Amino acid sequence: AVVSTQSTGEKDEGGGAIRPGKKKKKKKNRETKLHLAFDESKRVDFLTGFRKRKNERKEKAKKDNERLLKEARAKVKQKARDDKKKKLQSIMEQFEKLKQSGEDDLTKFESEKQVFEDEKKKSDKKKKK
Repeated sequence: AVVSTQSTGEKDEGGGAIRPGKKKKKKKNRETKLHLAFDESKRVDFLTGFRKRKNERKEKAKKDNERLLKEARAKVKQKARDDKKKKLQSIMEQFEKLKQSGEDDLTKFESEKQVFEDEKKKSDKKKKK
C-alpha cells in the first residue's frame, strides 16, 4: 500500500511534482558558477612557449651560477688579503718588541747585511754593462 501525493497536485521548488521515494532536486545556481573564456592566442603562446620558458630557466640558472662563482672568488681574495695583513701585523709587532727590548746587535747586523746586499747589487749591475 503505497500512498501517493500525486493526486493532490503538490509541486516542489524545482517545478516538478512530488513523488514518493524520490529526492527533491535542488535548484542549480547558474549565476555564481565559473565561466571560462577561451582565447586562441593565449593557447598558442602556451603551447609554443615551452622551449622559450626552458631557455629562460637555463639563462637564469647560468647567471645565478656565475654570480655565486664571482662571490666565492671575491671571498677567497678577501681572505687572502686579511691573512696577509694579519701576518704583516704580527711581524711588525715582533719587530717593535725587539726594537724596544734594546737588542741593538740584531738591528746592527740587519743594517750591515742590507748595506752589503746593496753593494753587491751595484757591483752586479756594473758587471752586466
